[in-house]
Amino acid sequence: MTYEHRTSHDHDTHAVGRGLRRGGVLCAAVLAAALALTSCGSSPAEDGGGPGPAKAGAGAERSSSVPGAGGLKKPSRILWMGDSIAVGEALPLAAALKSTGIELTSVAADGGGAAVGPVAMSSGDVASRLASVRPELVAYQITTYDWGGPQAQQQAYEKLIDTVKAAGARLVIVTTPPFDTGDDFYAPHRADIESAPGAAKAAVAAHPGDAFFLDASALWGTDFKAPQAQRSNDGTHSCQQGTAKFAQWFTTEVGKLAGFSPADPKSWANGDWTKSDVFAQLNCA
Repeated sequence: MTYEHRTSHDHDTHAVGRGLRRGGVLCAAVLAAALALTSCGSSPAEDGGGPGPAKAGAGAERSSSVPGAGGLKKPSRILWMGDSIAVGEALPLAAALKSTGIELTSVAADGGGAAVGPVAMSSGDVASRLASVRPELVAYQITTYDWGGPQAQQQAYEKLIDTVKAAGARLVIVTTPPFDTGDDFYAPHRADIESAPGAAKAAVAAHPGDAFFLDASALWGTDFKAPQAQRSNDGTHSCQQGTAKFAQWFTTEVGKLAGFSPADPKSWANGDWTKSDVFAQLNCA
């Protein structure tokens, strides 16, 4: 597995610094979190159908030549993109996908990684990373910096779809978890933050078969203060238990699109990723 964590410290890192300065949070024991994960995904009755929790190693049982509900085949490589929230989520996500026989490369960036707005990536940069990784599937989590209004947002997301398609891959756009938008940094951009998911959904609808939209509010809810959101004390990022919960949800949803079943969390949830400095900086237990 190739795991690449690229940072972008020349971009605006105010939000990350704000989060790290707010103090710590004590997470539940990681082992307890792992055992609880088997029931944190939605059941078929709750999500309208699809696979429930899988047995360990089940991801390898289904042939990659059998498309899923989205017409996708099981990818061998996924490129993961986003900001500092996605940096933390990439750690268990890489472990979960490895257990399912898929290699994840993360280019999520602290203070950057956006498709639109002041820290937007250039199409050339995205194309270069696509050429290097050669993924069959690209997953982009909308960042906290995707500003610019609905029209600019939709145009940027459609441009990203086209860039990914030109590289022979398809794109999944997933929404940002709920986070604290009430401070002086985010408050002026609240309208843009709220319009981004709708713009992404419209962009995906304009490119059927080339892109897919996943609404993470099914997992996190919409209130960053609610226990369901599992935000750390900074109101933005998530500790080990929350990121592991995301990894299970995301691999399940992508599995429905691409015809594979995710590995049992017991095979990856207690790995070395739990000791990462990413969580230490958030004072996660």
